[in-house]
Amino acid sequence: MRILKEHLDTLQKQFDLDFNLKEATKVNDHLFIAPNRILEGARIINKTDPFFKLVVFFGKIYVLADPDTIPGWIEILQDSSAEWFFNFGHLRKIDHILNEYDREIIDTHIYFLPDADAEIVSESPDLVWFDRDAIDLMKDSFPYKNALCYSPTQPDYLAVAFPKNNGQPITDKNGNFIEGSVKGIAGASIDGKYVRQIGIDVDPDSRGEGVATTLVSVLKQRILKEGVLPFYGTSESHSVSRMVAIKSGFLPAYSELVVGKKENK
Repeated sequence: MRILKEHLDTLQKQFDLDFNLKEATKVNDHLFIAPNRILEGARIINKTDPFFKLVVFFGKIYVLADPDTIPGWIEILQDSSAEWFFNFGHLRKIDHILNEYDREIIDTHIYFLPDADAEIVSESPDLVWFDRDAIDLMKDSFPYKNALCYSPTQPDYLAVAFPKNNGQPITDKNGNFIEGSVKGIAGASIDGKYVRQIGIDVDPDSRGEGVATTLVSVLKQRILKEGVLPFYGTSESHSVSRMVAIKSGFLPAYSELVVGKKENK
């Protein structure tokens, strides 16, 4: 089980864009904080706020923040441990500070990169593939929101489905998705210049059949053949999704803190 150095290097290039690292202040050997300039090719998560964003990546903490707040964040974060950064007490303190600027922590996610030693999964002829045009046609009728998110900042471009009944169509003559026609579907989105994110949905009646593992595995393999880097993300508390990642040939690589504007309740 190992992640290729070239994949780590590719992800680092993506982080160089995502966190404007050319302008970053190196606070210490593991903490880098940069002004929140949005660069071309950077990964922008829909409905999040670039006022503050952060990832922990193999012992490094990368922060993008509003320039006026950077001195304060340096003072607060300079003694932080990358390994234990996401403990609740620490996150509560960060969230309290963000609240003062009408922002809040929305979520934390764990992300996975391909395992170089994973077995190759054969593509069944029963699988149905969708390109970007076909995905666009399904937009108004597609019920699964993990596989295809139709995000304006992370456009879906490739998907693969396992039909419930071989030979029966998944879409109608107009390209609309036929509800109940698939065991599961996995999709990939263009998240940044160098990376493509994979999402998966499985019909409740087909869970436990290995559908998710098959679909995520073959989609990962197709993306790697394109010469870009696939990755898989999920909530840290979603144990089933994390198991899908591992069984599909992914290994944990980094964690991300997601911030948005504070909702007034």
